[in-house]
Amino acid sequence: MNELTAWKCKAGHVLGQSGRNGHGIRQVIIYREAIDPDELGDAPDVLLVAEGLVMDVRCSICGDMRTWVPGEEAIQRIIKLYSRERMKDAGNASQK
Repeated sequence: MNELTAWKCKAGHVLGQSGRNGHGIRQVIIYREAIDPDELGDAPDVLLVAEGLVMDVRCSICGDMRTWVPGEEAIQRIIKLYSRERMKDAGNASQK
């Protein structure tokens, strides 16, 4: 992933990091537990890396909710991959 930025709740707790992958698609890394930026600690435990889904993430410190929404480029990539798979399946079905 290219340059990462902290993905924070309204209170400033770090829920994860966001950035763009090698294809220019926005991704988010969600931590299992939010981090208070004023407290240094161990490396965070990563819960998931997401690019093509919409999800609500609740801050484990203050309870604030933040929604991750994929960028248009992620949606276009999903459509392109889905279309490619459908064409491949249609080609396999016609060969039977």
